[in-house]
Amino acid sequence: MLPFQVMINIIALVVLTILILPRLSKQLVQLASQQRPLFWKLYLANGIQAGLGTSLAMIGIALTDAINAGFLVKFTAVTTILFAWILLKEKMTLLKLATMLLMISGVYLLTTKGQALIPRPGDIFLIAACIFWSLGSVMVRKYLKDQPLDPDVVTMQKPLASLPVLLLFIGLVTVYTNFSATPDPLFRCCSMRPADFIYGVLTGICLAMAWIFIYRTLKVSTASYLTLMSMMTPVLVSILAIIFLDESLLMIQAIGAGLIIISGVVIYYSDMAYV
Repeated sequence: MLPFQVMINIIALVVLTILILPRLSKQLVQLASQQRPLFWKLYLANGIQAGLGTSLAMIGIALTDAINAGFLVKFTAVTTILFAWILLKEKMTLLKLATMLLMISGVYLLTTKGQALIPRPGDIFLIAACIFWSLGSVMVRKYLKDQPLDPDVVTMQKPLASLPVLLLFIGLVTVYTNFSATPDPLFRCCSMRPADFIYGVLTGICLAMAWIFIYRTLKVSTASYLTLMSMMTPVLVSILAIIFLDESLLMIQAIGAGLIIISGVVIYYSDMAYV
């Protein structure tokens, strides 16, 4: 998984270079040469979010069930709101708390079908990943919101900051694997098929576009709003799986999807994006 993630990051870097560099090369040079403290703060935030968080998530996914992983990664809704409250002084309103709990309940029903979560070793890694994902996003919001800086400039940093961390994790896991009696599941992807490369290219392109829109959102809205709206992802995934993979949606999952949609409507019609 980790080497596959490296390939995805490289492809995302190529896409971002094509889309961003011709338009914002002057700002990138200015940020690196004239605003070095800001450059390294943003670089650190990107390394924490995209590098450390993603690496821990890949390890966690390899060591736990998909049901557990599907719910635990949504723990970012809680950790982001908490970090935004602590570091950004964003208001912890009653509406925000209620919406957060409603969304988490919906995601729980949708991803676990109402089954109890069984703790696995990988769960600890996934919870840690959520913490670092949230911390990195909140740090970017903190450094970016008062700067006359195009958010796409910060997006360009993301693969550059995450690649060293991913390579470091690969080195550590390689050392561990060499001293282990059983092969590490994180490296099953190293013997890639042609189809894997095609999936990697498509995923890298989608990842680059997602990064662009995420940082544009952080520039104009709150970190809490971003993480709550991203909870719509399980609903979209379920719809696409039903259409293209002929998967079915149980009634309890439909209820969970409904809770998430209701929460999204509440967010849209409230002032949560700006408080």
